[in-house]
Amino acid sequence: MQAYADQQTALRTDASLPKDDLQEHCDQLVAATPGVEELRINQGAIESRQWTLLGNGSDHRWVFVRAPDSSSGGWAPKPGLDKLNFQPPLEPALTPGSSHFLSYAPVQTDSLDESQKSDTIRQVFGTAQGEFTWRGRAYSYTLTPELPCFPQLQ
Repeated sequence: MQAYADQQTALRTDASLPKDDLQEHCDQLVAATPGVEELRINQGAIESRQWTLLGNGSDHRWVFVRAPDSSSGGWAPKPGLDKLNFQPPLEPALTPGSSHFLSYAPVQTDSLDESQKSDTIRQVFGTAQGEFTWRGRAYSYTLTPELPCFPQLQ
């Protein structure tokens, strides 16, 4: 799965992609940002932090959302991840000392907003690498080692 994630990143950052197409993908990301969480293994346990886009016009930045129970860096334990039935499992792609970004959206959409988020994942993050189930709904996901289009605020 790691090789696939690296391939998707290379495709997204390919210099042969016309600048107008890249800008169009980034605009699509601003208009319909899917769910994004950063995952890592820390002392044998999976931790996560949620990311979102903030900004005006062309000045957008990725920022993590600090949950009340998270560390100052936004990281919080994710003990129930195994109950989401990731297919294929995430653990083989997560290695100590590195993190990956998980983008996700519902497989079957109930609204235009959900449909646009699913399209954004395919266009910006790459082809779905698998599915998981949350609250009775199936979600597709993609793992990537970096966030596209905009810088990260730490």
